[in-house]
Amino acid sequence: MKKLGQLLSAIVYQNIAVIIVAGIIQGIFGVYGWWYNDRILLLLNPINNILLPILLGYTGGRLIGGQRGAVVASIVTYGLILSSSVPAILGAMIIGPLTGWGVKKLDQIVKKKLPGAGYELLIGNILAAMMATVLTVVCFFYVGQTFSIVVEWLTKLLETIIYSGWLPLTAIIIEPAKVLFFNNIINFGVLGSLGIQQSEELGKSIFFLLGANPGPGLGVLLACWLKMKAEQRKGAKLAVFIHFFGGIQEVYFPYVLMNPLLIIPLILGGMTGVFTFQLFDVGLVAIPSPGSIFLFVGLAPKEDVLFIILSILLSTITTFFCSMLLLKRVPESFPLQENSEDIKFQRVEKDEKQIKKEAMDKERGKIENVSTFSNIDKIENIFFICEAGMGSSAMGAAMLKKKLERANLTIEVGNASISEIPEYADLIICHQKFFSVVQQTVPHKVCYPLRSFTDMKGYDELVENINRFL
Repeated sequence: MKKLGQLLSAIVYQNIAVIIVAGIIQGIFGVYGWWYNDRILLLLNPINNILLPILLGYTGGRLIGGQRGAVVASIVTYGLILSSSVPAILGAMIIGPLTGWGVKKLDQIVKKKLPGAGYELLIGNILAAMMATVLTVVCFFYVGQTFSIVVEWLTKLLETIIYSGWLPLTAIIIEPAKVLFFNNIINFGVLGSLGIQQSEELGKSIFFLLGANPGPGLGVLLACWLKMKAEQRKGAKLAVFIHFFGGIQEVYFPYVLMNPLLIIPLILGGMTGVFTFQLFDVGLVAIPSPGSIFLFVGLAPKEDVLFIILSILLSTITTFFCSMLLLKRVPESFPLQENSEDIKFQRVEKDEKQIKKEAMDKERGKIENVSTFSNIDKIENIFFICEAGMGSSAMGAAMLKKKLERANLTIEVGNASISEIPEYADLIICHQKFFSVVQQTVPHKVCYPLRSFTDMKGYDELVENINRFL
């Protein structure tokens, strides 16, 4: 399920610009907009009903079956679009990856049956075209109508859930899952796809608000900031601005993981926010990505703006006061010690005695930062990696780039998702939560884990280690 969620979230966020464009047009010129304009609104139906589904299908096909899978998925999705009486957004997110998987398997069979014959490309293209023809016809005559019935039923079910009194209870699942770094899967893979479908029907959607609400995270960060000693507050203050104005939720996760009781205030704050959203019947016209307060205001219908701000404020206050009651103090070692631990470049074998000795040394504060470059030849391209390839990794890349410039080091720094790590990356930096996943994905690459993307000391140590290597 996690891989499916990652796939769906990757499909959505790679087309987020188009989704936001449609949202902006809807928010400014739609029925809930500031300046209604029926002529400009003529752009929306082709975008939502044709362009966006084809792009989603294309992306899903490419992620699974490469470029050929993407092309075949596009034409198959088009067959689905022509026969569907409802927007084929959800259908494209299913058909695209399935078609890409079929093309991938077909390519594997061709390569296995015709090794080195010189006809692999020709035969592969012919078979892919035949597959595209068959699947397009099947989607046009059968799948489209069936899909329309399912979507209509799903839409009625969603409306029932929204107008029931149970929607705030979704915070019990959403808030803990976010802290465990499932935030992108929830926001893009689940809530985002439902919101896109609903906004096409209703002009706005509450699903865009459920997982992206910055209020609970802001309340936790403010409480931690007040409970910290003066010398510790710099990191928390930076995290507050990055989270609320920059829209990067991952910055408050380490604070909660270090104090698991904070899950309770997060849930209560999330429930407060959802209840208020539901009470005033508000929604956004597109996914706020990243979840900055500026995007919340910009993507909200004009009559919903004040109610959305009020809902975020109430969820912040709820989380803040509950956190203050539960949080006696923030450990003195956090977040200053976040990257003072022994970080190794690439797998270094250790026996049990050595591990125990290092653990004892860390407790005494005598550990030194040691880096091993045994499996790296050069450092010309550094990539920050996160689950979605945006948000936290983009922020980390920007921070490291500034540090490298100050150190007079000319190294390219970029960011990407776990599923799209570039082959030419010399050094990969990720949150320690994803360290094992990244190593499994690209075992031949050198990886450097960080406990937080907002800890300046960690960046200084990294730059120092790079400087030594160069």
